[in-house]
Formats: sequence, C-alpha cells, structure tokens
Amino acid sequence: MLKSRRGCRWVLSRHGFTLVELLVVIAIIGVLVGLLLPAVQAAREAARRMSCSNNIKNNALAMHNYHDTYQVFPSVGYDKFGVNLDTHSWVARILPYIEQSSLYETLDFNVRVNGGTANRPYRLAELPSMQCPSESGTLGESNNLSWAHRRGSYAVNMGNTNYGQHNPNNWDGVWTYTFGGAPFSVNKEKAFRDVLDGTSNTLLMSEVPINQNDQGWQGMYAVTIYTSGAGFTTYLSPNTSGSVDGGRRCWTPSDYSPRNIPCHGGGNWWSATFAAMSLHPGGVQAALCDGSVRFVAETIDLQTWRAASTTRGGEVVDF
Repeated sequence: MLKSRRGCRWVLSRHGFTLVELLVVIAIIGVLVGLLLPAVQAAREAARRMSCSNNIKNNALAMHNYHDTYQVFPSVGYDKFGVNLDTHSWVARILPYIEQSSLYETLDFNVRVNGGTANRPYRLAELPSMQCPSESGTLGESNNLSWAHRRGSYAVNMGNTNYGQHNPNNWDGVWTYTFGGAPFSVNKEKAFRDVLDGTSNTLLMSEVPINQNDQGWQGMYAVTIYTSGAGFTTYLSPNTSGSVDGGRRCWTPSDYSPRNIPCHGGGNWWSATFAAMSLHPGGVQAALCDGSVRFVAETIDLQTWRAASTTRGGEVVDF
C-alpha cells in the first residue's frame, strides 16, 4: 500500500506469469527443441559424412601416387612370416603419401607387426585420414601394448568372393559364382592395367566398422587381412546384418556384439568375407579406381555391388 501526498491510498498492481502460462511456454520450447534437434543431428552427420568422403578421397589419391611411383598398387599384405599374415598392410606402404613420412621411417618391414616394440609407434599412431568422423574407435587389446592397435575405417577391395579369392571349383559350399578379379590381393601387386572393366566401374576402397570391444580386432588396419581391417569383399551387401558360412575374422561372439558386426567365427583367413559397413545412415562411402568418391546406398542391388568389385567381369556399373 502506498500513500499519496494528498492522503489518498491506492494499490500498486504487479503483473506476472501464472503457473499454467509458464508450463505452456516450457511445453512450447520443448516442442521446438524436439523439432530442431533432428535437423541439427542431420546437419552434423552430413558434415561428418563429407569429412569421411574427403578422407577416403585422400587415401585414394595416395594409392594413385603410390602407383605413379611403383607402377603397381600395394599388396593387401604378404604372407612373409607364416604367422596368420602378421605383416604390414597396404596402409604402411602409403604412409609417405598421406603426410606420414616420419612414421614410415620408423617401420621395420623385416619383423612382424605384432609383438615386441619394433613397430609399436606405427601400431599406436592415430592417423586422421584413416578414421571416419562418424566412428569413435579405440585401441584394441589396450591392456597389452605388445598387441595394441589403433582402429581405422577404410579397407581395400578384395573382390566378390572371399579373402582367398577362390573360385567354386576349389572351394566347398559357399561360392556359387566365379571370382572376377580384384585390384588388391595377398602376396600379389596389381596395377591399373589389370582393371579391365575400367577404373570408373571398379571399386578401390570402402568403409569397414570399428569394434568398440578391446578384444575385437575389426578395423585394425596396421596388419593384413586376418583382422578384417585391411580388406573387404562384396559377397555381402553394404551395411549387411547377414551371415555366411566360412567365417569372418572374429574369435568369440563378444568380439563383435557391441556393434552388431556380422561375423561367423572359425575358418582360416582365406575363408573370410567381411562386408563394407559404416555408421552413416543408409549406406557407405566408396572410392573407385579412378579416384572418384560416391555414397553407395545399402539398398544397392547385390549383383551390381558384386560386379563393382571385379576387375575383369566385363560389366558397366551404374551406381
């Protein structure tokens, strides 16, 4: 109550929100946030996908530069020591072409990648161009530095059957069509001259998943194919959740269950077939042998996907 100079009294009015009005405003803000959040998340994923595309583009160009120097692509790896292909993968060979010359100088190609300390700096190196921003991979076997590895997101094309690149006449049960050639193989170095289907019709590399379980080895790119980190095949569709007899490189179900990575334990390295996979909604990034990059939908016709991986199938692929 206030009193005027003339002795009159009046009430000073105070206006504010009622509880109901406040709740309505909060509800409206919540609805707006709910509408905007998917758009923000989609924009962030689009940015991550673009960055991933740039990474795979840089790796493809590094392959081209390596080919310009040596007139061949690097092999996926060499069965040099007779111990599960425990040798340097193609990633080691292109290090000078992805601004990692100093790391390349630390490599010892005369000893195994795993075990000991000789190649530990390489195994533990975080290579920005090897990890898709949509991934959040960790070290594998992180409690044992003798075997610890960084994870990577990119693998090279090993064709339409299995890692051993077998034909039906020398493999039992799984393959029902002929291996059509591939730009990468074990113990072999291929070249552009081997890509008879044309560089714009043939896959060079794509994405593979990174396992978040320390004991799961998927995505470890430093060594060759027995860890499923260096190569992929197109026997299965991109982002598949399917299975196939013959094995994909994992040791126990706990190795892959955190990411639902399709895997069938057992078998030898040559029986493995590991699908291209990513965390991008709807498909995977892929580079062609001509260096171009495109996003391949996971709904792509399987026969088209398989044809895109062969080098001598005679197909013209329309992505």
